[in-house]
Amino acid sequence: MLHPTVFNTAQVCSQLGVKHAVMSPGSRNAPLTISFARHEGIKKWIIPDERSAGFVALGIAQETNTPAVLCCTSGSALLNYAPAIAEAYYREIPLIIMSADRPPELIDQRDGQTIRQFEALKNHVKGSWRLPIVTDQSCAEEYEQSLIEALHISGELPKGPVHINIPFKEPFYPDAGQDLKFEEVPIPDSVVSVTQSGVSLSITDSKKILILIGQQLADEDLNNQLQQISERIPFVKSPLNNLVDGIDHVDVFIEGKNELTPDLLITSGLSVLSKKLKLFIRKYKPKRHIHFDPAGVKVDTYDSNPQFIKRNLSDFIDQLIEHEVNAEYIGEWKKLEERTKAAIEDFIRRAPHSETKAAHSILESIPTKSNLHLSNSMPVRYADLFGVKNSINVYCNRGTSGIDGCTSTAVGASLVSDETNVLVTGDLAFLYDRNAFFHNYDLPNLRIIVLNNQGGGIFRLIDGPSKLPELETYFETRHNRTAEYICAENGFEYLKAADAESLQEHLKTFYMPSKSAKILEVFTDPEVNQREFKALKTQINERIKN
Repeated sequence: MLHPTVFNTAQVCSQLGVKHAVMSPGSRNAPLTISFARHEGIKKWIIPDERSAGFVALGIAQETNTPAVLCCTSGSALLNYAPAIAEAYYREIPLIIMSADRPPELIDQRDGQTIRQFEALKNHVKGSWRLPIVTDQSCAEEYEQSLIEALHISGELPKGPVHINIPFKEPFYPDAGQDLKFEEVPIPDSVVSVTQSGVSLSITDSKKILILIGQQLADEDLNNQLQQISERIPFVKSPLNNLVDGIDHVDVFIEGKNELTPDLLITSGLSVLSKKLKLFIRKYKPKRHIHFDPAGVKVDTYDSNPQFIKRNLSDFIDQLIEHEVNAEYIGEWKKLEERTKAAIEDFIRRAPHSETKAAHSILESIPTKSNLHLSNSMPVRYADLFGVKNSINVYCNRGTSGIDGCTSTAVGASLVSDETNVLVTGDLAFLYDRNAFFHNYDLPNLRIIVLNNQGGGIFRLIDGPSKLPELETYFETRHNRTAEYICAENGFEYLKAADAESLQEHLKTFYMPSKSAKILEVFTDPEVNQREFKALKTQINERIKN
């Protein structure tokens, strides 16, 4: 018999905002599978590989801005979620992990498919719950109340993943003819809504102000506010912060420019991509640092002893509109930005085919109003170097900055989005996550561009490993694999380019509608890539000095 309270699990989730559940097949989680399968208010996605499933759910939650459920059987299935859960934790994305488990008395008794599941993810979830085996009304009440509590906590600021471990005894399936119905349950309020006005802070002595926003979703209201001060106060534009205006190309000109040290640093958002910018602020510390975070998370990224304000940055920006500033300060930022932009344009115009030039062409080709997903390693750095056009939403797994799951995350977003979703990825990241396509869903709005340099090309661009005899074998991990057979296996359209001319030709039609996903693989020589990337940096440095 399937207990009615367990069957009602999907109903509780639905009432608390869950619209999508990513299910991986198994026997022990059959009670949960049946619950979600029969609930018409929740869309189900069947992803057999739990590692991929975790990132698919991440992409869904990220795109819909709603919590997504992950459901798996007992044993090692749960552990495969770990990379995606860590990413969700540091990105403050709500995921509801529901793992079926053996009864407590079977743990550590050498029973099959049995591990220590409770709190297995405790370092990267907001909380762990072990629900009771429902045998009577008291257990049923505890089950329901714990489920509601976990869902509430996932959605409270800072949002994030929660782990609900649910042991089941056999039988897992409903009795023949058992009448199962979803019943609405009373949900207590967890948060009292409070209207807040703007923030007023004394910043009279601060004339050189720098605004630095980390990773965030596109925020139209904040963009409108920042436009009002864009000619007076510099703020850094990055693909991760989805700003419309701001200073671009900062990573390549900031090093050693102590004249750009601010009196006041204002920050918000999650992680910042540019390593050189972070090192710059740690070395040339501002006199004062104010960090805005409505969740109240306290981090000191720049070792600058920030003042923490538990509010949105947008609550404060209006105070800067009439604030007296040093006009020459933003002039220094814009001068360096303009010189860098000119150097890049001049270099790209004359450069031979390389990954650097290809990345520039690809970023220029992305259709407006599309979602751009960037894998870690070089693709996200190319986007930071060259910039991304406005009206494009940019996503990247920078919570943990791993290459695992980049494709699966883009797949998850594509499943629930009507827009074109473009993934620009490296060959290793793409091959590592090839099970992203191990499911039965068409992906007509997904376009993937694979930058194939036959290995981890970034290690040629880092001074340490690039000079070692172990470079190719132990760091780059050179290979001769391509995406062609993956396309054939999954029925995707496959295109390849090995020079600038064929790349431009393919980009003309690549984004046109199709019945399935398309993959464009761009081949480059790693040694040429190393030479050209360093040549670009040299040209930028020379232009900045003049």
